[in-house]
Amino acid sequence: MIQSRGLLLAFLCLYGLLGCCQAGLKSRILGGDEAGPTATPYAASLRVDNAHVCGATIVSATKMVTTAHCLHRDGRLIDVSRLSCRVGSTNQYAGGRIVYVASVTVHPDYYQLQNNVAVITLSSALAFTDRIKAVELASSDEDLPAQGSAIIVAGWGRTVEGSNSYKIRELSLTVAEETVCLDAYSAHDKASFCLAHELRQGTCHGDGGSGAVYNEKLIGLTNFVVGACGSRYPDVFVRVSSFHDWLQQQIA
Repeated sequence: MIQSRGLLLAFLCLYGLLGCCQAGLKSRILGGDEAGPTATPYAASLRVDNAHVCGATIVSATKMVTTAHCLHRDGRLIDVSRLSCRVGSTNQYAGGRIVYVASVTVHPDYYQLQNNVAVITLSSALAFTDRIKAVELASSDEDLPAQGSAIIVAGWGRTVEGSNSYKIRELSLTVAEETVCLDAYSAHDKASFCLAHELRQGTCHGDGGSGAVYNEKLIGLTNFVVGACGSRYPDVFVRVSSFHDWLQQQIA
């Protein structure tokens, strides 16, 4: 039984991060700017039936990391035949290359918002270019950046003004205080962290699984928002370093 306000609100907003309907704001990255062609070469558009649903992050020539909830519908794993990724383009509709998925591996302890991490194995290896690159995982012994540090998150979607943005947008968020994170999400522990933002900014539906990058390392995955997108609460992220050993096993 969900007893905390923060966790309840998080479940209500999880559908928003998957790209489903939500009243009010309907952007994915709220605020931010269009990223340059080589600014986020590790970012991929995860697609179901060739439509963008989430973000994913390239971590090797054949592997990507995303959140497990992006790979489920109605409690079931989506068949890999329906999955693909667009890489090497800032445009979610064109350019770059469409690559197909051979298999997915979900964390064995995944349950709803907990241990919300998965690895995608591609059917063919990527050829790295200045627009397609892997990013290093934060290691298990690395601390989070200090409170207030700027963290880059990027995703596709409409702008906060309502115009349809087909280009990836990147936004700088800041590491939130532990007390602020706990106030938003009472189940917060070492497997998660929060990034603060201005009102009407932050992540939203369609951003699930997108990477949070600091010093050219993947430190987090977009998990969920608390309350409405762009609310006063910080956004909650999966802490990659807490899953480093498991991720390395899958990538190897």
